[in-house]
Amino acid sequence: MSARNRLLRFIWPGSLAGRLVLLLVATLALAQGLLVLVLQSEHDAVVAGIVRGQALSQTVTLTRLIESMPEERADRLAGAFTTRGTCAWVSDDPPDPHEMTLTEEGLARLLGRRLHGVGKGPPAVRIRTDGLWDRRCPERSSEDFPWLRRGTGGPVQPLRPGLGVVALSVPLSGQRWLHMDAVVGLPGIWSRPIVLSFLISALAVSLVTVACVRLQTRSLRSLADASERFGRGETVPPLDVHGPTEVAAATRAFNTMQQRLSQFMRDRMRLLASISHDLRTPLTTLRLKAEFVDDAEVRNDIIATIDELVAICEATLAFTRAEATSEETRTVDIAELCAEVVDEFAGVGADAEMAEHAAGVLSAPILLPCRPVALRRALRNLVDNAVRYGGKAVVSVQAPVAGTVAIRVEDDGPGLPEDRFEEAFQPFVRLEPSRSTETGGIGLGLAIARSIVKAHGGELTLANRPGGGLCAKIVLPTVGSGSGAA
Repeated sequence: MSARNRLLRFIWPGSLAGRLVLLLVATLALAQGLLVLVLQSEHDAVVAGIVRGQALSQTVTLTRLIESMPEERADRLAGAFTTRGTCAWVSDDPPDPHEMTLTEEGLARLLGRRLHGVGKGPPAVRIRTDGLWDRRCPERSSEDFPWLRRGTGGPVQPLRPGLGVVALSVPLSGQRWLHMDAVVGLPGIWSRPIVLSFLISALAVSLVTVACVRLQTRSLRSLADASERFGRGETVPPLDVHGPTEVAAATRAFNTMQQRLSQFMRDRMRLLASISHDLRTPLTTLRLKAEFVDDAEVRNDIIATIDELVAICEATLAFTRAEATSEETRTVDIAELCAEVVDEFAGVGADAEMAEHAAGVLSAPILLPCRPVALRRALRNLVDNAVRYGGKAVVSVQAPVAGTVAIRVEDDGPGLPEDRFEEAFQPFVRLEPSRSTETGGIGLGLAIARSIVKAHGGELTLANRPGGGLCAKIVLPTVGSGSGAA
């Protein structure tokens, strides 16, 4: 293995689990990166909001005025900058000590640059987000400051949601401090950037997961489709081996299984053809020799025995060929196929007919992928049994459940004991009391029918009708139902 292939195998795991884990981790990392960018953008937005506001500009302007005026006018100047949303005052007390955050340090540096050395030291900044405004400025009435709608000062006041307070403190000459508190807007819990970041993360994870699962399970869908078609008896070419290691292993196993089964069926067909030829030749010879027997009674007994043996051999070969057919699968209208079989029996005088369907039961043709010749044979066996033992055969086609079709063959005969339903499907089992091939056949009709139905992915069952008679019911998957059995 080359270095490039080893590196690729290390980066892109071979297993489905490894690929899913890698892609999900990469998606979460991408989402986290986008979240950091959004939060950084929100942090920058808060800083930009404070910068664009009047707090920094007012602080710079007020600092310059106070430093250029006599000290006794400092409080009057600070009062002139006091509004409902800002509070300015000059005090000998420094701001409460606290460790500034990165955002606060950045604002302090920006304020220091704008002061251009007017202050007597680095300013201090504090951003309060607890939703309270500790109004530490002196009490000022609207009589002294007419632009105030109400007085200032007083205890701590709650702020509306989404608001905070930025406290700016600038050292002045004479060991004094200028304090400026201003109300600013803060992003809420469900602010636009937060919601946007959540949507971006969810969308990124969803898109990558869906794309990954669809991409990695594409070979699984091909394998499932090939298994269904192979179960219906179709010839399926070997599948390409690709995808994760688990899927590739399953594909290789399917190809091997299909090759072995196909070879087994071909060998079986060649063996059946040989047996058919080898049996027919001596039986034909025996029949010719029997014609030369002088005693007519003995001759007739020998010929009848040979004919019965020929019938048994032919039926046995037919039963094995029911599973080893090479007929191509075609899509047919199942109702038309059933009607053709019924017409065959009605044409030779048998009492067979199609049932009258209720309105709307078959509003559209029911398409069924099948091997038509084999399915006709199974249906003929059921209709033949109904006519032979029940005197009449009534065939009906229904679609009781989406994706399935049900074919019912009903008669008016005596029915069967329920405990012998399964026994009736066994090869060479005849439930007819006489055990005669003329009246009861050789016991392969139902066995052949069930073998053909199972090869189409369906099921054949028997049930006694409430009013008397027997009902043989075939249930088959229709187009796109996704079921098949070998």
